[in-house]
Amino acid sequence: MDDLELPTEEQMQAMKDEINKVVQEEIKQKKFDQLLDKLTPHIENIVLKYFTYLSQYFRAKEYKFNPTGLVTVNTQQEITGTKIFDKFSIKDGTANQLLLANGETVDVGDYLPKQFPHAMGQLIVEPDSDIRNQGLRLMKNKANWDSFVLTGCNVDPENRDGVWKMGSTSSQFRIQKQEDQAYDIKGLVIDFDCISLKFNNQLVAPLPSPPIDYAIYQSIAYGMYEHLIWGTLTAQKDRVYISLLITHSDPNTLTESGYTMFSIVNDDIKPKFTGTQHNIPINAVMFAQKVIGYPICWNGAIPIDCFIDPQGHVKINTQCQLHLPDDFCVQFCDSYAIYNQSS
Repeated sequence: MDDLELPTEEQMQAMKDEINKVVQEEIKQKKFDQLLDKLTPHIENIVLKYFTYLSQYFRAKEYKFNPTGLVTVNTQQEITGTKIFDKFSIKDGTANQLLLANGETVDVGDYLPKQFPHAMGQLIVEPDSDIRNQGLRLMKNKANWDSFVLTGCNVDPENRDGVWKMGSTSSQFRIQKQEDQAYDIKGLVIDFDCISLKFNNQLVAPLPSPPIDYAIYQSIAYGMYEHLIWGTLTAQKDRVYISLLITHSDPNTLTESGYTMFSIVNDDIKPKFTGTQHNIPINAVMFAQKVIGYPICWNGAIPIDCFIDPQGHVKINTQCQLHLPDDFCVQFCDSYAIYNQSS
């Protein structure tokens, strides 16, 4: 034991350092184990996500997935296939616009589709590519309720020659030439209430009750030797009716020629002619024997020629040229047309 040497101070320090080192290593190992226990779940989760990503990545590579096929904003893209959208709108678009297949927009009023019968415009029916054979044009205008069918259309739609227009306005139904459309009275017109029918503003139906044409008594003029015993001269419609008994008394009657018994006063009922004027015969009988004591009783009936001339003078004896007595009586019973057609 005497030979046992005590370690030196340096040796003691070296052993102390060695012990401390071992202790520190144990402490570090223990902390590492604790830390590893804590980090293991997180590491496993990260590794799982990483392998999931790798799996998706290689699957995308396998099916050649192209992320550029996604629809993106602010880029010009061409989309193929069928796409269904709940709603589609045009930037700054209005309810009166239609989107065409080429991307342009037009006003709804430029078309007249059957789904929108109130659209303003017109529809032209063409049997072939030659516009001259279009034949039929349909028009509808919401602004004034007009709706028409046009037939016989020309090459130039503005050319209205020979075009007939049939349809309704807000107040009537018309059939008229299109060139007369500015005139409400032209053509065949049925009023809004379907009560009257007019053609060129002349009432066709219902026919008005014809006015009562009263016979009008007319005045006559006769000479100082003539006297009206009885009868009248009347005008009704376009005809004059004569029923008169006129006497003549002149002690100095010396005539074997025509003699005027009376004249028409009203120029409106004097005979009128479309061509050459002529005299119109009138039935007349002359009585040459007066019955004494009976002013209106005459005997000795003699048929005698009589006529009315265009000036309205009624004359006798122009053809017979009898020697007229001082006293005689003439009975007139006939009628004549005011308006006469002559060559």
